[in-house]
Amino acid sequence: MTSLSEFEIAPFSDLDYASMTVEIRYRGTPIAQLNKDKGLDACALIIPSRFSPANATFELPFDAFLEALNSAKSLILELG
Repeated sequence: MTSLSEFEIAPFSDLDYASMTVEIRYRGTPIAQLNKDKGLDACALIIPSRFSPANATFELPFDAFLEALNSAKSLILELG
């Protein structure tokens, strides 16, 4: 697992996406998944509704989130 300030990037998989998905968490709350099912150059950012925080004013620091996304892409590349 990679930690970037208040973001965490961790491998995430179920039977359908083994070694193809990483999860992005903000302050411990899962907020998104990055999936390379269609190839690394066509990664999909998935924000499932179950990841929606209860607080409607939830905000993310943009630059840190971009850094977290780049780290997620690097990790998913390493997973094979």
